[in-house]
Amino acid sequence: METALKEKHFASALKNAVVKFAPSVIFGAVIMKIIISEYLLDNNYLLYFSFAVYECVLFFLFEKIKSKKTIRGFIYIALMSAVIGVCYFALSGDWFLSLGGEDALSVSRVNFSDWFYLNVTDVGLVPSYVAVLYIGLGFFLVSIIYYFTIIRYRTFGMLLVILFPFVIYGRRAQTISQFDITLMITLFLVLIVHSRLVADDVKENKAVINFSYAITVALFVTFVGALTMFVPKPEIESKLEQNNDFFSMFKTNVQRTEYDDLNDVSSPRFGADVTGEILFYLNTTSPQDVIYLRRQNFDVFENNQWVNNSAYYQYDDENDENYSYYMMDKIRNYYDIMKMLAATGKYEKYGLTYDLFEDDIYSKDALMNIYSSTFAPSYLPVPLMVNSDSINEEYSINNHGDVVFSGNSGKKLLNSTFHYTVEGQPERDYAESLPFDWSKFLQLLSDAYQNGDIDKDTYLNLLKVYTLYINVYDYSDRMKSLAEQITQNCKNDYEKAQAFVNYFESSGFVYDLDYEPEDESIDYFLFESRTGTCTSYATAMTLMARIVGLPARYVEGFATYEVENGRYVVRDSCAHAFVEVYISGLGWMTFDPTVPGYMDIRQRQVNTDQTGVSETVKMFMYYFSRLILFLAVVFVVIFIVLIDRIIEVFFRFSLKFKKYPDRVLKLYRRTLRLLEISTGEHLKGLTPQRLERYAQVRKGADICLIVSIFERVCFGGYVPTKEEYEQIYKSYKANWKLLIKKEKRKNKSPSKT
Repeated sequence: METALKEKHFASALKNAVVKFAPSVIFGAVIMKIIISEYLLDNNYLLYFSFAVYECVLFFLFEKIKSKKTIRGFIYIALMSAVIGVCYFALSGDWFLSLGGEDALSVSRVNFSDWFYLNVTDVGLVPSYVAVLYIGLGFFLVSIIYYFTIIRYRTFGMLLVILFPFVIYGRRAQTISQFDITLMITLFLVLIVHSRLVADDVKENKAVINFSYAITVALFVTFVGALTMFVPKPEIESKLEQNNDFFSMFKTNVQRTEYDDLNDVSSPRFGADVTGEILFYLNTTSPQDVIYLRRQNFDVFENNQWVNNSAYYQYDDENDENYSYYMMDKIRNYYDIMKMLAATGKYEKYGLTYDLFEDDIYSKDALMNIYSSTFAPSYLPVPLMVNSDSINEEYSINNHGDVVFSGNSGKKLLNSTFHYTVEGQPERDYAESLPFDWSKFLQLLSDAYQNGDIDKDTYLNLLKVYTLYINVYDYSDRMKSLAEQITQNCKNDYEKAQAFVNYFESSGFVYDLDYEPEDESIDYFLFESRTGTCTSYATAMTLMARIVGLPARYVEGFATYEVENGRYVVRDSCAHAFVEVYISGLGWMTFDPTVPGYMDIRQRQVNTDQTGVSETVKMFMYYFSRLILFLAVVFVVIFIVLIDRIIEVFFRFSLKFKKYPDRVLKLYRRTLRLLEISTGEHLKGLTPQRLERYAQVRKGADICLIVSIFERVCFGGYVPTKEEYEQIYKSYKANWKLLIKKEKRKNKSPSKT
């Protein structure tokens, strides 16, 4: 007997503890799950569950010391000191680090504050630091939750706990998933209601926590949560989203990407992996359908990849007299030189007449601003004809013509405004009208040098273009034959270059990001597969241009075409390879041989990679799922409100399948049950006559006909007629509303009248 009482007491205590503490424990577990998951390489649900157990232990300890008013503060300090000691041991002990294996050991003891704000993919998994969050931060948060939900009911205290994940994610420029936010806010609403009833400092108006209470709270928070999810949110970037260093006193590291630095070799031609991540934004005073931004160019194609050969560039001293060449391919003076030679009238035999220069093709000067709060490359992506004098002094142009960051740190957040010359239709018209190709142009230059119309440095620097960018070693006979066939009827360099672009567009070539051929050679791309990405198209055109005598260089950068809110958005999917060809008598021009439509294909690819469905389907599913959730909540609310009527409908419908005697018995039992529900009293011990009087006195309901026929059926075996049953049924329906009308619960037994 004593054992049974103990078991009953234990079960009752356990039930009370679950009712009182469960919402707080679940809330704390969800908060820590959101925080810890940001520092793990993969979700660890066992770790999340174990934290809930850790919470339960702490809640148990806090409950035990709560009654010891004189020393509970000292006990809590002792507990906190023990936790701090464990955290210190975790931070200083290499044994914890070794649990993470080679990935963790390779971190080389990254500083905790850096680890706290850096992406886990950059610094790796550090188990000792995760343990500090789990034990130390967990103890702190559980203490706050316990105090403000159990000891003292304070909504503001619970709100502070919610702010922790938002501050951490915001500081790391990360986004909490919508599911986690919804779950966290829903539990917060639950605690607002629940803690108001169970907190120790709430002395009055404590409601009974039962099934009705749980249903009410669940309906309220679910309805509010569904409504909040369904209502569209404004897409406005905060200052913190625009710049994650907004609140920083010191510069912090930013999230790295594969586009941060210049490379020794060109990008892989196959297996591109894009996410749609935004790298930077730009504004320009001269919008175009596509703006090409240079990242870097390459010299030599070998072993199916492009490399830079530093031996090509012997002059890397800005004081060297020949350094001017490397600056010349960034400015417009090629055109000015030709205009000056035409003005002499000495070179009309080459077709160089002054009427070619009636209009200044470079009169359109534009302004561009490039900026980002997260992207910090070691270079500045710029258009081909950037005005180097307008570039921020922290940038310089290297020997390859790339604009690189020259600051002490090697890179900086993008934030630069500069002038550039737009490659537009006037330039293309002039290039198309030029009457000579490269071979005739070299003769013209030789005459101009001998006549003294250009100096030695200018002459030699122009010859270097031919030296550096005409050599090609890796090509087949059929590639040479194809290049010559494509350009056989072209009169100048521009027509040759444009002929290559037109060839790819008109010869059935296909753009495919996912394609990986069995043979990676350019020959296979040109003659067999005819399928590839921008790197294959740009490589093929550069090689064929060099074969027919056109100085050309392979360039990697960005093709910018997406406009949002008046600014260009540059994503990792905008990374692009294109070609720059030196047009005799003009200078370097940009050509894009990749078949048209690749921009739309990339955008669809990004959308598919991110969501698995198209944007249209994504938006449909986004709003449809919320509509279904909203309607489901509305349905549940309506169902709860109308539950009595719904049950009554089913009851009346079930009568149709019974015989008349059984129908009468069911009507009597139903009447008895309705009276018990509405009054909260147990009435099964009353005789039919006493029940009749009880219904009349308490509810004003007349059930005498039901009682009369019930007694004859139940005790006399009487079989009522159809007409008698219909009278009984009619009487039941007439009194139903009186029978279900709820009364305030009274602490007294049923009437003895």
